[in-house]
Amino acid sequence: MNPGKKTGRDCKKFEPLLDDYLRGRVPPSVAESVDSHVESCANCREALSDLHISTRLVNGAFEPVPDPGPGFARLVMARINTAEEWIQEQISFWRPIEALSLRIVFSAALVLIFLFAYSLQVRNAPVALQSEPSAIFSQQTETFQTASFSPSPSNNDDVLVAIAERHHEQH
Repeated sequence: MNPGKKTGRDCKKFEPLLDDYLRGRVPPSVAESVDSHVESCANCREALSDLHISTRLVNGAFEPVPDPGPGFARLVMARINTAEEWIQEQISFWRPIEALSLRIVFSAALVLIFLFAYSLQVRNAPVALQSEPSAIFSQQTETFQTASFSPSPSNNDDVLVAIAERHHEQH
């Protein structure tokens, strides 16, 4: 007989009994056979230990918790006060920076509004108001310069046509 197979079969036979064995709900003859198997089988010993730990944890979850005492309340309140002081320090550090950034944002918004209004006004203004004397002079100078660089007329008829075109452009 192979002892490994016997142990495997025995483990399968004792595995369902471990919980009842741990709680003391098995007859004494079964308890003795489980004892002898657990002593000789490391896997079942480990399973029994895990079952014992998990049972203690589950049972402990439903037990009433004792009163933490007056020291607990003082400790919690001290930690809350420390946290509030830290928050106030952080707020007092950032407050001037927030105020400055709000002023900068507000100023930038005003500048953008004024520039937008100015661009609308300039775009909708009549042409006569847009032109200043220096602008008119530069326009006439450009006309004169373009005309002065044109090739010389080949005959008198070309000269008369050029003078008539200039006179027409100016009016």
